[in-house]
Amino acid sequence: MFKSIQWKIIAIFLLLTISVMVVVGTFLLQNISSYYLNDFKNAMSERVFNDEFLDELSEAADGPDALADMEELLSVYSVWMGIDSFRNYYVLDGSTCRVLGGSSRSDAFFTTPNIVTAMAGMTGDNIDRAADYMDYAVPITDSSGAVRYIVSVRDTKEEVYDVTRNIFVNILWAILFGLLFSLILGFVLSGTIISPLATLQYRAETMAEGGFKQKIEVQSRDEIGRLTMAFNTMAAQIDESLADIAAEKNKIETVLQHMTDAIIAFDSSTGRVIHENPACVNVLGDAGDKTFDEIFSSELGLDVTMSRVLYLDEDRALEFDVERDGKNYKACFVPFNAENVFSSGVIVVFRDITKQLKLENSRREFVANVSHELRTPLTTVKGYAETIIDVETDEGRGDGPTAGFARVIDAETDRMTRLVRDLLTLSQLDDAKQRLNCATFDLMALTESVVEKLGINARAHKHTLSFIPHGERFGFFGDSDRIEQVLTNIISNAIKYTPDGGKIDVECGSDGQNALLRVTDNGIGIPREDVPHIFERFYRVDKARSRQSGGTGLGLAIAKEIVQRHGGSIEIESHMPEGTAVSIVLPLFRQNPEAEVEPVL
Repeated sequence: MFKSIQWKIIAIFLLLTISVMVVVGTFLLQNISSYYLNDFKNAMSERVFNDEFLDELSEAADGPDALADMEELLSVYSVWMGIDSFRNYYVLDGSTCRVLGGSSRSDAFFTTPNIVTAMAGMTGDNIDRAADYMDYAVPITDSSGAVRYIVSVRDTKEEVYDVTRNIFVNILWAILFGLLFSLILGFVLSGTIISPLATLQYRAETMAEGGFKQKIEVQSRDEIGRLTMAFNTMAAQIDESLADIAAEKNKIETVLQHMTDAIIAFDSSTGRVIHENPACVNVLGDAGDKTFDEIFSSELGLDVTMSRVLYLDEDRALEFDVERDGKNYKACFVPFNAENVFSSGVIVVFRDITKQLKLENSRREFVANVSHELRTPLTTVKGYAETIIDVETDEGRGDGPTAGFARVIDAETDRMTRLVRDLLTLSQLDDAKQRLNCATFDLMALTESVVEKLGINARAHKHTLSFIPHGERFGFFGDSDRIEQVLTNIISNAIKYTPDGGKIDVECGSDGQNALLRVTDNGIGIPREDVPHIFERFYRVDKARSRQSGGTGLGLAIAKEIVQRHGGSIEIESHMPEGTAVSIVLPLFRQNPEAEVEPVL
C-alpha cells in the first residue's frame, strides 16, 4: 500500500510540511536567541554603562567607602540593568576577581572571559552563545587609572530558555497540525491524480487480457488527459494491428495446412519442433519431442547441424537430396530471426522432386539415346555427301548444282554432328555417376596453350589475342580436358562476337585459395535482358548470327556445368557496345580417395 503513487504524493506533502516547519522553527529559535543576547548587550552598553555612569562609579571607587557607594549607585540602576531572580550584578576585586558585593551575595571568584578582559582595563561584552549564561563586565579605575573594581552583570539565560521552550512546543504543535492538514490535503489532491491513473491501470490490465474496445473518458486537458487520449489511440491501433496479425496468421496457417511441400520449424535454444504441417507428418512421421539432430543426423543421415544453419548468411540456404519411402525430396534449410534476435530457429522445407527426377532422367536418357542414334546416320550422310562432292569434282562438275547441294548437306551434317557431340557432353555431365578424370596439372600452362591454339583463328579476324599471367605458376587438381574445353568455348565466343581488329585478353592467376580466370573482349556485348539467360541450354542472343557461325547454343551451358562440377563459379559482365568479360573462379583442390575431389582448406 505504501508503495503506491498516492502514498508517495502524501509523503511528499508531509516531508515538505516538516521541512518548512523545521526550517522556520530553527530560524525563529535562532533569531529569538540572538535577539535576547543582542538586547542584553545593547542594554548594558547603551542604557546602563554609559560614560556618565562609569564616571560616577570611578568617583565612588576613589571615596573612603568605595564599595558601599558603588553598590548604592548600582542599586539605583538595577531597574535599567533588569535585575531579577535570573539576572544579578556583582562587584569584583579588580586584581583577584573575588566577589565583594552585589545583588546576590556570593564568596565565589568569577573568571569568565569577559571578566578577564575587564581586568585588562577593557569592557568585556562578548556573548558566548554556547554558554549557559551571558555576562557583561566593565573595569572601574581610580584616579591613577588602575583597575580597582570590576562590575559584572550575569544572567542565567533561564528566561531565554523558557521563551524558546514555549516557542519550540508551539512549533511542535504547528508541525502536528500541519502534518494532519497535509495528510488530508494530500489525500484530496492525490485522489484527483490517482483516480485517472487507476483507471488507466485497470484499462491496461484489461488490454493485457485481450480487451481493446473499451475507451477511457478524458476528464481533463492536462498531462494525464493527454496520456489518456494517447492510451485510447494506442489501444485502437493495437486492436487494429492484432486484427491484421490474426488475419495474416490465419492466412499463413491455412497455406501451411494445405501446402503440398512439407514444412517443419525448430527452436534454436532447445532444438525441438515448434511447428509442422500435415504434409511434414506424411514425410517424417510425427516428430513429437525429437530434436533437430535426432531427425536429420540420426534418422536421415544428413551432414547438417543447427549451428551450421543458424550462421548462414541471410540470402543463403542449405540444400540436401533426401530419399525416403521410395520418394525423392529436396530438403532446404534456412534460419529465421525474430526482431532484435540473432537467431530464433530453423525452418526446413521438403519439396517432392520424385516426378521431376523421373522427367529429368527420362529427358537425359532420351537426349543420350537420340544423340547416339543420330551419330551413325549423320556419319553416313556426311560420307555420301563427301563422295558426291569428290565424284562431281573428278568429273569436272565441281561448280554444278549437285556439288553445291552436297556441300550444303556436308556443312549441315557437320553442324548436326557438333550439336550431337555437345548433347552427349551435357548428358555425361548431368550423370552424377560420371566422374571427372582429375589429375594435378599446370593451369597457367594449359591456359597459355589454349591461347596459342586459338591464335590462328584470332589472327584470321585481325584480333589481338593476349595471354596475361598473374603471379607464379601453380598446380591445379581437376580434369584438364574439361577445363581446356571451357577455355576454348569462351575464347572462341570472344573471337566470333568481336568485330575484326578487336582486342581479347586472357588472364590467369591465383589468390591462394582459388584459381582465377578472366576473358575480356571489346566486342559487341550482350543486351542486359539476355545476360541472366546466357547460360541456358540452346539460348542464343543473336540467333541468326549464331546459326551462321555454327553455334549450337550449348557452349556456355557446357562451360557452366564443367565449372560447377569442379566446385567453381562462372559469371558474365557485359555492356553494349563496350564488350564482355567472363570470370571463372575455381577452388584449388587436393585428391581424396573417398570422394571425387575435395577443397584444400
